[in-house]
Amino acid sequence: MRIITALLFVILSCAPVDATRAEAPPLKIGVILPLSGQAANFGAISQRGIELALEQLPIEDKGRVSVIVEDDGLVNARSVSAARKLIDIDKVDALVTWSSSTALSVVGLAESHGIAHIAIASDPEVARNKKYSFTYWALAEDEAQKLYDYLVARGTKRVSLVSLVHNGVLAVRDAFVALARKDAKIEVVADEEVVSGILDFRSILRRIKNKGPVDGFIPIFFPGQLAPIVRQSREVGITAPLYGFETFEDADEIKAAGGLFSGVVYSTGADAQPAFIEAYLKRYPGASHYTANQTYDAIQLLARASREGKDGSSIAAFLRDLKNYPTASGLITATGDNRFKLPTELKTIDAAGVIKPFAG
Repeated sequence: MRIITALLFVILSCAPVDATRAEAPPLKIGVILPLSGQAANFGAISQRGIELALEQLPIEDKGRVSVIVEDDGLVNARSVSAARKLIDIDKVDALVTWSSSTALSVVGLAESHGIAHIAIASDPEVARNKKYSFTYWALAEDEAQKLYDYLVARGTKRVSLVSLVHNGVLAVRDAFVALARKDAKIEVVADEEVVSGILDFRSILRRIKNKGPVDGFIPIFFPGQLAPIVRQSREVGITAPLYGFETFEDADEIKAAGGLFSGVVYSTGADAQPAFIEAYLKRYPGASHYTANQTYDAIQLLARASREGKDGSSIAAFLRDLKNYPTASGLITATGDNRFKLPTELKTIDAAGVIKPFAG
């Protein structure tokens, strides 16, 4: 557990102080991150985003906002235990979680306790018909549409997919497959699923290869499995161009792939705003900022929302009303179903392992 408090002066500010308004209440935010396990790099980056958010809180929020961070290692049982501790013992006023699986594990607790919950997650089930729980990530359907449109434009006709059995991964996969079925311009030749922890994919990959040649191979996995499946796909003779989503961002996974990620085109949330990136890299030189802007925004949004009241209903009402609201992630708009529309983009990785925007 780590308690983070806001200490430094604000760089990015929100609304000005209203001197006539009563002082805002103290706000305690519980955060569950994967600080161990296969997504530990993403957890560390996300924690840096939280630290920067606290440092840059507007003056009216400084000193009243604190954060308690718990590690779940992306293990559902640990996610639930962490949430129970944060709610029952630490008495947090709001929750922030990372990944769809974690969010789905704790959403019932957040709802039953009336606690505002922002999930850095893409599975719409996290927010569907909920009163207090929201997702804060590029919409799965937007990411899928971005990649699908690109593949159609370049004349792709047949693709094979293989995905990790994980709610967020499957949400993006399902959105892509739905587009292919509706539009019928791309045939999904193979659509396989693999559970976490598997590292020998050769039998699945041979089955995919036996279904015939394709114009694109789309593996959707977290770090730890992504590089091995790409490497083994080439070993069994799948030579189609590589495409995907989000998790190609991991620096260690790029190194582990030994150059095999070179030329990949993948769809993901757009890079953060330049002011955020500048401040982040000044604070953490050379560090990746993937997912940091989302956790940064979650803390800033909860702080702003809680000025008029920190109960779940007050915070949820504020979040549902957001329209073209400026954040580190860009302008965001509530979608009406407890999600937010965030910018998306295509990226690529060059031969040197450097991630770049994809120009087409």
